[in-house]
Amino acid sequence: MFGKLLKYEFKSVGKWYLGLYAAAGLLSVIIGLWLQNLLQRPESTLYENEVNTTLSNTFEGVILTAIIASFAVIIVGLFLSTLFLIVNRFRKNVYGRQGYLTMTLPVTNHQIILSKLTAGFVWSLLSGIATLLCILIIALTAAAPAMNIYTSELIQVINEIQQSLGTNFGVYYIFSILVSTAQSVLLIYFAISLGQLFKDHRTLLAIVFYFAINFAENIINFILLMPMTLYDGSFITTYSIFSLFLSILLTIGYYFGTHYIMTHKLNLQ
Repeated sequence: MFGKLLKYEFKSVGKWYLGLYAAAGLLSVIIGLWLQNLLQRPESTLYENEVNTTLSNTFEGVILTAIIASFAVIIVGLFLSTLFLIVNRFRKNVYGRQGYLTMTLPVTNHQIILSKLTAGFVWSLLSGIATLLCILIIALTAAAPAMNIYTSELIQVINEIQQSLGTNFGVYYIFSILVSTAQSVLLIYFAISLGQLFKDHRTLLAIVFYFAINFAENIINFILLMPMTLYDGSFITTYSIFSLFLSILLTIGYYFGTHYIMTHKLNLQ
């Protein structure tokens, strides 16, 4: 049954959302190629006819600016749409009118939370990866000619960075991203669950709880992690491990807090 829940979560996403990924990828290629053309353009052509060149550059600049602005809007829209999916799917399916149907399904509350967490986790990761890939496409496409000349130097720099950071840093960084993503999604679920404990203004209270918990997190991080600045040498390693451990604890706390409210304090609209 968990598989069916998970399948339903992914099928519920509209084609418009997937279209944002395609639009962002297409615009990143266009921007990259355009910037590459500008960088490769001979300087002599810019001064052959000052009047025509000025008009042409102005028009080209307006078009390029519009494309870059559209790209930025799509990226922001992608993150906002992902947030909307995470919030809306959980709020409506669990605490809204659809909650009556959800709670009659032959599944446990753990399965409900995990199915929504998995979907939200995947969409959050994909939106982040898509953004990084788009920026990478723009940078690599625009700098492709120069990279062909300085390939050996780039490889050397990459190898030096890898050696200085080490393999363990890469593993830690990937794991910390996964934990942070799960923590962010579960914090949203926990804030929504706290908000539904009240009869009125549930959405407003959920937002207040979300920012209040975020603020409390920052205070805890400051109080517990600030003393580590007194240590030398292994500060980064100690700070990273402790910060990751704290994130794991908070993730577990948000999960079981959400589960407890769903199990013992459920208050459907």
